[in-house]
Amino acid sequence: MKKLFLAIVLLALSSMAFSQQANKQKIQELYEKIKTAGIRHPDFVIAQSIQETGWLKCRSCCLRYHNLFGFYIKGNKCKKFSSDEDCIAYYKSWQDKRYTKWKAKHPKQDYYHFLKYVKYATGDKYTRELKPKVAWVHKNLKL
Repeated sequence: MKKLFLAIVLLALSSMAFSQQANKQKIQELYEKIKTAGIRHPDFVIAQSIQETGWLKCRSCCLRYHNLFGFYIKGNKCKKFSSDEDCIAYYKSWQDKRYTKWKAKHPKQDYYHFLKYVKYATGDKYTRELKPKVAWVHKNLKL
């Protein structure tokens, strides 16, 4: 039974690693768009996109509406965008409306704190899920 469990875990990890590598170029291209748009902390923001879209492969999430970051509107529905660029512009505007005020109140806090403060992240679970993706970004992308 232990061997079966270990085999399943190893298979899941190798599948996840393959998924990450298969989309590395697409993720790098999206990172460049985020950075070019002038979004603060693009390493965190691309990690958010990875989290929200399952490495840009999700078929049952908001990605089908060009929603790269899992934004929702009233009624718990995915916010729809006409293109990835529109979604990135929306994130920039969303961030700009909140970031300066937050930074003035919390000058020594990190972006994880910002996401919780503005209620994008609903708790510590999101931070725990995001941290390994930020680490992957730092290790694998050209920043």
